[in-house]
Amino acid sequence: MNIQTDLWASSNPELMRPNCPHCGATALIAERAAFNPDGRIRHTWSCDACGHEFVTSIRMRGRQPRHKIAS
Repeated sequence: MNIQTDLWASSNPELMRPNCPHCGATALIAERAAFNPDGRIRHTWSCDACGHEFVTSIRMRGRQPRHKIAS
């Protein structure tokens, strides 16, 4: 499984629809999405053309990482 990282959430349609790293086909809908409290969203994709699974990770703009408060 490949992981593509550090894409910025944007209104740019090309960033929202990644190409499969195996065959180059455009992925249409993520299979899964997981939000990380540090401001990242991981999407798991499955290519409709070849079945290859890959993950993208985006950082939400303006979101600062959470810091634990010392007790």
